[in-house]
Amino acid sequence: MGEKRMVYISGALSDMDEAERAKLRTFYEWIGETCEAHGFSVYLPHKYGDPKRNADKTPQQIDQIDRQAVTLSFFMIAYVGIPSIGVGIEIEMAWHANKPVVLIAEQDRINERRVSRLVRGSPSVWHEIGFADHEDAIRQLKEYLPKFIVEFRAMDLPPPISV
Repeated sequence: MGEKRMVYISGALSDMDEAERAKLRTFYEWIGETCEAHGFSVYLPHKYGDPKRNADKTPQQIDQIDRQAVTLSFFMIAYVGIPSIGVGIEIEMAWHANKPVVLIAEQDRINERRVSRLVRGSPSVWHEIGFADHEDAIRQLKEYLPKFIVEFRAMDLPPPISV
């Protein structure tokens, strides 16, 4: 791919206990490592704006930081297995910035329509990965990333900004 392009990893961080937040941060970092192994750089919002670890940042600062990161990204991977207003906003930011989104969630949540149809129907969503467990999610993501690059290059979109 030559130059590194950034992937924005979106996922819930608020309204959960610390054990659940730590488990999700680990999952998001595993997604990030998978993307890095495919030549991407990664933006993980929890490293800059975790509601507990970075409580000193104002809501306006978080909005500005994340909005800029979405705009600079090549595409977004959004974990939508836990309802999150912030993730929905980030997906909408991606749409307005002309960035494709890959949704990722537990298969039963997708099959039982527990993931909002509004999110799933966003024009920015290119692909959904429904997984059995985190290992399955990573396996499917590894399979999909090379296909994504081919699909993206075939589209007539403005080139993404490299970082």
